[in-house]
Order: sequence, then structure tokens, then C-alpha cells
Amino acid sequence: MITYRYEELRHDDALLKKLTGYKPSEFEALHYHFEHFWQAHFSKFTLDGMPRFRQASIRRNSIFPDSRDALLFGLIYLKGQINQAELALSFGIDQPKASKYLSLIERLLGQVLESAPRVISKRKQEEIRNILKRDYLPTSLGYKKISPKN
Repeated sequence: MITYRYEELRHDDALLKKLTGYKPSEFEALHYHFEHFWQAHFSKFTLDGMPRFRQASIRRNSIFPDSRDALLFGLIYLKGQINQAELALSFGIDQPKASKYLSLIERLLGQVLESAPRVISKRKQEEIRNILKRDYLPTSLGYKKISPKN
């Protein structure tokens, strides 16, 4: 089983780009803004969206000890070459938890794009926005436009 962690991929430009579609410099620029929203969410809420009554902390068994790993998780999925069950396996979690994290990460990415519209290229912003609006579905070859049903 392959386990992905950003720290292990950050010096492998080709693999990071293959998995996420982003160069390390683009990933870091996106992460700079993503981290703020990630920390803000977990300082007030749990993963399930329940109010947090104690201070959030990183434990030894944390799924994402670094918010870069959470962003990596989300971008790998949005790239569309892996389904949730496979992605969950590669991060050592089950599919229902992967789904919860992906919902949160997608929402936070939307907030990043709203607050920092120049953080990544317009083309990449459009790709993310279209996926978040569910106009496109990830596929193994990229993205496929969803046809409206009559």
C-alpha cells in the first residue's frame, strides 16, 4: 500500500504534479491560504461540524498532522485519477471518513479561491470551481462535463 505524505513528495516535482496537477510552488502558494481556513475550522469545529469545546491538538495518530497532507489529499482526489475508497486506503482511513474530509477540503478550497483569487492560474481556478459546482466529474483522463438531464 502506498501512503502519500507531502513531506515525502515535496522534492519530487514530477510525482507531485502527476498526483495533483500542481507544481510545488503552486501547491505551496495554495497551501499558504488553505492553512488559514483549515486552522480556523478546527479551532471552532470538529470534522463533523460540531462546536469544539476543547482546544484542537495534533496527536500521534492524527490523519493529517500537517495541513499540507490534507491539501494533498483533496487535490489528489480533485485530479480525478482515484476514487474515494482507494484514496482513503492510501491515507490509512476508511471511505466514510475520507468523504467527510473531502467535503470539508472542497468547502475550504472554495473559500481560498474567494479570498485569494490570484493564488493560482485562472484555468486551475475554473477547474476547481467547476468541480465544486459539480459541473464536471473527475475521471481517470481528467474531467468530464456532466450533461444536464431533461
